Amino acid sequence: MHLKAEMLRKLLALGFILLLALCVEAVNAGEWVTVKRGNDGDTVKLADGRSVRYIGVNTPEIQHERNTAEPFGLAARARNIELVQSKTVRLEFDIERFDDYGRTLAYVFLPDGSMVNEKLLQSGMAHCLYKMPNIKYEDRLLKAQRAAMQDRRGMWREWREKEGRYVGNRNSRRFHAAACPEAKRISSKNRIVFSKRRAAFQAGYAPSRECQTE
Repeated sequence: MHLKAEMLRKLLALGFILLLALCVEAVNAGEWVTVKRGNDGDTVKLADGRSVRYIGVNTPEIQHERNTAEPFGLAARARNIELVQSKTVRLEFDIERFDDYGRTLAYVFLPDGSMVNEKLLQSGMAHCLYKMPNIKYEDRLLKAQRAAMQDRRGMWREWREKEGRYVGNRNSRRFHAAACPEAKRISSKNRIVFSKRRAAFQAGYAPSRECQTE
């Protein structure tokens, strides 16, 4: 009787492990969806009504009620539309499923296995946007950005560096103009100084919303 009970316990434990593995695999596989339209360079509207924000990247703004158009904003939107509009894509998720605006956060994959987030960086239409805890593909995305910078693609083609120092925060991976009040609030242990904006991008830092460094 004792042997039977022990065997049953082991079978139940094995069954639980297999079930957990299947659940993890299902989460990693994500879901297949159809894109209705590209809203801008890094967001899309799905056929089911959901909005998706690409993880790990940021593209220049297009003109809308809260922002004026930025250089390459329309080009980034056009590239995004070219890649995904009216197509079936696979969403892969990270730790957080939604942002503060209720949009689904995802890495977007085309049927051929390529990642849209990465393609935008490769074409120089986006820069990396680090945000904990969603950093599953951080190294892969930064590699794509560095390659675009090296080859002077997209926004990096006619890069013009301005004089000045920039201060980054090692925790948030955001950088500010040195004169920005937010820069002065960064603790010494998290503070890193860049002599050029390009160096900050190269290190995987993104411009802050405060004290724009453009």
